[in-house]
Amino acid sequence: MLKDTLNGYLMIGLMTALAIPQFGKSRTRPQVIVDTVSAKKEFVGIGPQFYDLPPEKTKEQLLEEEYDKKHANAEIIIKILEERHLLNALQQIGPSQPTMTANNELYTQNLEQSLLSSLQSYIQIGNLEMVSNLQNRLGVFYVQKKQYDQAISFFQRAFSLKEELNDVVSQVLVSNNIAVVYNFIGNDEEATSYYNLMNRKAIKSKDLNGQASSLEQLAILKAKKKLYLEAQLDIIKKVLPLYKRAKNASGRVGAYNNLAAIYLTEKKYTQSRWFHLQAVKIASISGNSNKDMSFSLYSLARVKKILKEYKLAIHDYTVAATYALEGGDDILRMHIYDDLGDIYIQTKDYANASASLAAYDMIKNKIISSTDYRKSEAVVVSGNTSPILALE
Repeated sequence: MLKDTLNGYLMIGLMTALAIPQFGKSRTRPQVIVDTVSAKKEFVGIGPQFYDLPPEKTKEQLLEEEYDKKHANAEIIIKILEERHLLNALQQIGPSQPTMTANNELYTQNLEQSLLSSLQSYIQIGNLEMVSNLQNRLGVFYVQKKQYDQAISFFQRAFSLKEELNDVVSQVLVSNNIAVVYNFIGNDEEATSYYNLMNRKAIKSKDLNGQASSLEQLAILKAKKKLYLEAQLDIIKKVLPLYKRAKNASGRVGAYNNLAAIYLTEKKYTQSRWFHLQAVKIASISGNSNKDMSFSLYSLARVKKILKEYKLAIHDYTVAATYALEGGDDILRMHIYDDLGDIYIQTKDYANASASLAAYDMIKNKIISSTDYRKSEAVVVSGNTSPILALE
């Protein structure tokens, strides 16, 4: 009995000793296979292929990617807006003429043939007034077709005939058209020459608005050459007084906004803000309050956005959007939602960023898909034909 008991203790001790690792020796444990990605990748048996998928992106990350795409595609929409702005700066003379639908090739060809045929008919009967009017109209037509050399040629022919007819009022308008096209294609020297010509003709015809408009464009061209002080003084001492004498409140608003934009180019934010505020003040009492107020508030908001005064900027943008909606200015509304969205993304306000992007995309798609490039048939030179839009 005692022997059996001792044998039992010996067996337990032996088992215990074997279970405890000895110093200097290693004991192999049973291998455990963990269900890891690497193990699955090495699996070659029957079953679906393993895919190592990244974590699902959050709504915020997806929204930020959409904003990155918006910025990457900005050049396309800017080009479209520049072309439309060019058309809006051109002036018609004589009776109202039909405008063309840009993407309707058959209609475009028919309109071109019709205009050229009418031109030949009036040449044959010697009606120089109608010939020059049609030449100017053909100039506008070829701008719409983006054939700028052809457009300039017809504008110049129209100007020569208007000189022969001693029609100084029309000479102001046609010289404006030539200068605008040269400015658009980047020929600043010729643009300067024709704006100076426009100014001389406006002085001769006692056209205060024409004088102010031509001097304003010359000031903007000087600013492009970094002659900032000279450009600023021209607007303050020449352009603004002329618009005031002409009782053109809208012209004064545009001049103040352009002056502010020149100061903004120099990063003189205090002066820029102050002159935009003057524009807002005059716009509040002008007859064209929707257009003038919307653009002035938008421009003021942009200065505040640059200074990261986001709450103040959002307020001005929001009010500007209301005026732009009332005035039917979709292009300005698109700019406003573009800037608002950027602010909301910066401040991590993703709900408003999403709403702003949706509004921006809706207007942008409407503009891109639109085939109707219509322009004003106004005969009087506008006092705000070429505002500086320093788009970010």
